[in-house]
Amino acid sequence: MFRTFVQGALLVVLGVAIGLRLPEISAEQRESRRPPLPTMEQLPAEVAQLRALLPSNSHIMMDVQFHWTNWQLAQYYFNESRGHIQWLIRKSPTIRNQAEGKDVDISGIFDGIDTSSLAAVKTAIEAKDSAQFASSYKTMLESCYACHKSVGRPYIRPMIPTAQTQAIVNMDPAASWPE
Repeated sequence: MFRTFVQGALLVVLGVAIGLRLPEISAEQRESRRPPLPTMEQLPAEVAQLRALLPSNSHIMMDVQFHWTNWQLAQYYFNESRGHIQWLIRKSPTIRNQAEGKDVDISGIFDGIDTSSLAAVKTAIEAKDSAQFASSYKTMLESCYACHKSVGRPYIRPMIPTAQTQAIVNMDPAASWPE
């Protein structure tokens, strides 16, 4: 016990001694250590570097997929999913449909889904109505699929999960639902 006390005391004394010997850094010195703000000429490269750090749309949507698989936490996961879709829209309000060569306003599409099929899911969760939830959830997945098709990704087919941690995207290339 005495040995532990002595070791602790020595560490405290050593820390104080080191602290006293360190030179104080002025606010100007701290400011000079910060990297300078980019110039207007450097700004495009800075923006490109920041964009490279953003997650892909598929990463954001994989989080949405995961959030729809737990009934006990339905309201929480509903809010998380909705928040992730809103995050996707802030990141990419339009998505290029490569097949058709046009930009698609997913913000407008989500506004429609948010006030219709997604709102119906929320109502079912709040009412704890399993039958209403099953029906409105299916309609909401069909709405999601319509958005996937509009941005040229018809191969991303959401499905009703059959297990708690199962993917809700049907990977079967011969899948026929939703249409």
